[in-house]
Amino acid sequence: MLRKTGKRVRRLVDHRSAIRRDVMLGLRHAPDLFRTLTPLGSEPTVASELNPRNYNSFGELVTAGYQVLLPAARESFSQGTLTCRPPRPVQEAHSSRWFFINGAMSAPPVALLNAGELARTFQRPVTLIHTPTWGFLRDFTGSITARTLRKDGRLSRPAVYVLQQALEHHERVVLVCHSQGTIVASYLVRALLRHAATRHLVSRLELYSVGGVADSLQMDPALTAQAGHPVPYVEHFANGHDFFAAVGILSHLDSTAGTVFCIPERTGHLFNEHYLAGIARGDYCNRRSRLYRYVRGREPGETDFISLHPRKAA
Repeated sequence: MLRKTGKRVRRLVDHRSAIRRDVMLGLRHAPDLFRTLTPLGSEPTVASELNPRNYNSFGELVTAGYQVLLPAARESFSQGTLTCRPPRPVQEAHSSRWFFINGAMSAPPVALLNAGELARTFQRPVTLIHTPTWGFLRDFTGSITARTLRKDGRLSRPAVYVLQQALEHHERVVLVCHSQGTIVASYLVRALLRHAATRHLVSRLELYSVGGVADSLQMDPALTAQAGHPVPYVEHFANGHDFFAAVGILSHLDSTAGTVFCIPERTGHLFNEHYLAGIARGDYCNRRSRLYRYVRGREPGETDFISLHPRKAA
């Protein structure tokens, strides 16, 4: 017990500057926290997380609510084993695999609703890598521990092997992550680049961050020069008044690889309700992003990568 306490104290001391930074960021953007769930009903073309009719039963709705409110250690509903399929999947010219990593406070019904809408929007099967909610307080502290104190814990370790297998057997692997899922993705990229057996596979990875909370994301300069495009290829989508994006990607542009697309005046943090429809219309990127070129079953070309120079677009 004393040894564990000592390690925790040392970790806090070692990361005191990061703690101070994040406290100040949270205070600066605190007013946006109250707009996390707004606007409501602004996107009728997607299945909103807040609409009870979008769940299969009243029991699913209850599950989504009580898992957020009640703290408990819960197992992942899908560690890359459950796939949501669209009504009419597209026949691709290139072999690809799509994954979705959910955000914090996402019980299985919510994560499945997100993955299902993603599959429908892009007309491709999407495999869910589910990070379970342990209640909003423990999710919050878990995100702080993983991001600010650089302690991975339970978040990303189960997904590394799943992603490695997909990269070994497909020409492209598309990883879409939301909120806390961007922290998981940053650890996944770090782990894949660290090991010689997997490093070369990262050139096949495309990562799309939505409402990202992560404060850093690596890119490999040598692999980038070899491939002729950023490796891994990364795009970020953010609402300017999304509290979590504001303290995440929007406050850490210098330490985060990839092009950032932001609508400064937009609020809300929910994946379906506040982001997905706008991404599908090209609102964030003026229809320039690589992710937009996948919408409705389309397929981008081998040269449709955004260069390293653009950093932000309205």
